[in-house]
Amino acid sequence: MPPAKVIWQICDNKRGHENQSSGLIHALSKQTKIEAIRVDIAMHRASWWQVVRGTFPSASTLPQPDLIIAAGSQTHSSLLAAGRATGAPTLLIMAPPKGLTRFFDLCVVPAHDQRQGPNIIQTTGAMNTVEASPNKAPNTGLFLIGGPSQHHNWDEASLWKQISTIIDSNSQLQWKLTTSRRTLESTTARLQSLESNQLEVIPVEQTKADWLPQQLARSSYVWVTEDSVSMVYEALSSGAKVGLLPGPRKAGESRIIRGLDALQQSKHVLSYSEDQTDLTSFKAPPPLNEAARIAKIVSHRFF
Repeated sequence: MPPAKVIWQICDNKRGHENQSSGLIHALSKQTKIEAIRVDIAMHRASWWQVVRGTFPSASTLPQPDLIIAAGSQTHSSLLAAGRATGAPTLLIMAPPKGLTRFFDLCVVPAHDQRQGPNIIQTTGAMNTVEASPNKAPNTGLFLIGGPSQHHNWDEASLWKQISTIIDSNSQLQWKLTTSRRTLESTTARLQSLESNQLEVIPVEQTKADWLPQQLARSSYVWVTEDSVSMVYEALSSGAKVGLLPGPRKAGESRIIRGLDALQQSKHVLSYSEDQTDLTSFKAPPPLNEAARIAKIVSHRFF
């Protein structure tokens, strides 16, 4: 049996970034034997001077890598320094500044960033660790609620009405609802007033790390506030039918809004309106599995 491929996963302790690199590594492990080594920049950060010199002090204490993967701007210098010091190919998830792009062997970039080049692969949204589940409960739904964000303002009254209308229009379904770290306390309190024999409200503070993946695995229908972009793509990867709960968008176009609009135009998601509250009849395309698709490309190119 051939030896395992050693992958260094350079991490910045941001859950959204690490979720993307972990999703890719998990998908690669289904194609070949992998030994993944987590390299935390809190302990192993490299300076830009070390990039220039081609040194990465931690390299002497770690197994020689076959591939180095990172996500997020704070990992750029460590990824480049580690690549130069070890000679291993470097893979960056998320778009770097344009002047840096050519220094990475491969960049995996969401299509809404509108970046192209010989070492760029575009994805539909963000990769993640969620996989489509065949064990869906047929009458089970999930609400995923975010909060004010860089691209969205917040309207509690409108959200409350949207959720009330969906529940009233789907009397055969049982729903769970959870919040996020960005959800306002007043929003959580108002949503808890909706709790009924059809809806159970579980604030994020009462959930464990594996709660959301478990719920996505069993839920047939998921409504997500459109500010919660990572949860939108996780829901789309789970095999559920997915709806967007619109919120007030801030002025000006952004890459995030472009991505959401593209999902609606491609019919990956149903956008809520008062006459569009029923996901059961929505004809969704096959689940996203961007991590598996990119893993095939990466494995062919580097392994």
